[in-house]
Amino acid sequence: MELKKVLAGWNKVCPGCNIARKYPDSFIGKKVRGHWEKGCPSHDAYVEVYGADEPSPKNKKRKGKNQAVKAKQTGGKGEKGKR
Repeated sequence: MELKKVLAGWNKVCPGCNIARKYPDSFIGKKVRGHWEKGCPSHDAYVEVYGADEPSPKNKKRKGKNQAVKAKQTGGKGEKGKR
């Protein structure tokens, strides 16, 4: 299991793999995804350890929405403006 975690960790920071997950229809994304289909032990470990081929975009969007709502509630002044 330790080897899988190491391989999954590399896949998480691999520039080509990150481009393929974020921009699957780009030139690089298509090439890397083709490599994954042929068999990539690092990508297979990533899918097994993290349970998904792609990161969830919901967390990023939700975080941005919450910050915008908080700024609107405080008049754009953040936490310091609540005195």
